[in-house]
Amino acid sequence: MDFSWTKEQLAFKQGIIEFASSQLDADEIKRDRESAFSKPNWKRCADFGFLGLSLPKRYSGREDVDFMTAIFGMEGLGYGCKDNGLTFALNAQMWTVQLPVLHFASDEIKEQYLPAMSRGDLIGAHVISEAESGSDVFSMKTTATRCDGGYRLNGEKKYISLGPIADVALVFALTDPEAGKWGVSAFLVDVDSKGIHVSANREKMGLRTVPFGD
Repeated sequence: MDFSWTKEQLAFKQGIIEFASSQLDADEIKRDRESAFSKPNWKRCADFGFLGLSLPKRYSGREDVDFMTAIFGMEGLGYGCKDNGLTFALNAQMWTVQLPVLHFASDEIKEQYLPAMSRGDLIGAHVISEAESGSDVFSMKTTATRCDGGYRLNGEKKYISLGPIADVALVFALTDPEAGKWGVSAFLVDVDSKGIHVSANREKMGLRTVPFGD
């Protein structure tokens, strides 16, 4: 069995390295000191096609790139881009927000959100961690109860990657606390919805509190 990369895959990775090293703003030290997020770099990556690597063509993805090639390409991004925070953030949206939506959301939700996230028009956050439980999803306290028109989420999340700047959040909550791990559900929530409060400065990255509900 041949485990070597093809010429096409090697060229794909090299193209990404050249893009990342020449087109992305490399002033990451200044951004780190200011806890700043570079939306221009994010949009350049989206325009290049990074955010579509986890999606099929129907949702602005690429049919010519399979999973292994996509991972190989992300390795190239890590090699060519000096901003590790940017590469982490791109991966956070691609694999922990877009992919769950692709596999589990309704067609209507997919059409509404996935192309916009792939284009870089929407930023998505994966919202699990809480102050008391960290990322232990089975120890979370946030609940979701049925109400007129859907569900009401109540709780507080912390340490959320992309949380301060996200437009949409994939929020995990307990719909049946007595069912333990079988009672956890995920909700795609527009961050500007009524009742959601995000830390004051949405232009900076960092550890922020994201309470949901009343």
